[in-house]
Amino acid sequence: MTFMYNNATMRKHMWIGYVVAAVCLYFAFRGISFQQVGKALAQAKPTWVLLTVVLYGGTYYLRSIRWALLLKPVRAISAKELYWPTVIGYFANNILPLRMGELVRAHICGSKFKISRTASLGSILLERLCDTLSFLTTFLVVALIYPFPWFVEKGALALGAACFGMIVALLLIQKHENKFHVLLGRARLPKRWQDNIREGTTHFLHSISGIKQPRYVVEALSLSLVIWILEGTFLFMMAMAFGIPLLYAQAFFLLFVLGLSVTLPQAPGYVGTYEFFGVTALSLLGIPKDQALSLILALHGTQFAVVGILGVIGLWREGLSLHSITTTS
Repeated sequence: MTFMYNNATMRKHMWIGYVVAAVCLYFAFRGISFQQVGKALAQAKPTWVLLTVVLYGGTYYLRSIRWALLLKPVRAISAKELYWPTVIGYFANNILPLRMGELVRAHICGSKFKISRTASLGSILLERLCDTLSFLTTFLVVALIYPFPWFVEKGALALGAACFGMIVALLLIQKHENKFHVLLGRARLPKRWQDNIREGTTHFLHSISGIKQPRYVVEALSLSLVIWILEGTFLFMMAMAFGIPLLYAQAFFLLFVLGLSVTLPQAPGYVGTYEFFGVTALSLLGIPKDQALSLILALHGTQFAVVGILGVIGLWREGLSLHSITTTS
């Protein structure tokens, strides 16, 4: 399985991601006492850390249930069958730039279940929209309890506008599919190109047809909301593990700021941006920087470890290798 991500444009974005990561890491670690960070990490309560690992790992099965729901218009596939492709995709996001793990997941799903990769990718796009809407819902609820800084509110507004625009665009594309095919037929393109474009468009539109069915929308959004609540709970429990006085509502403040960090150009695994945004958010909450960094490193490290272990097991279960999802051509 080979992925084409070595063209000039993608290389440019990769380097931008690495530069952003380096700058963010510099500011996240600037003025830090590594001795104090080490002491803070050593104070972790093993039982609480174990509970957070179990909680975080469980969210991936919920993600596979949601993906199974969104794939129903294309083909009925059980959440159990989708579990390992799901974790492999998230694992690939940690080792590949530009969220290439989404393409990895679509490719594995298409190959394993004999469905169009375009259709698989369409369902993943719907998944991201559900994530964004649920993410914004948690923001609105927490904002009623805990005031957010103006820049966070601006980020939420921009994210909401982008999400709304994407939904409108998808609905318009579906509504005017026939007109698109007519225009495509008039285009001076080779017949083979027209056939490929028409086939890809048909598969994609079929995969996102659930966006017009209230049942699918409500169920997928409900699952996404549960997932985000568990993500916030994961942050809160990890803070408890390190004895950091973080309120439950404040954990969702941290969650939202960390979520905004992924809008920047990314190095693999969100290295740098995760640390900088996390430390900044906790500093705004009055947490000393040494403690803040220790918590963020623990959070990021736990996520890496859980996804890494599950991803390697998934590759073995699916008969794939690390080389097969990282080879450029």
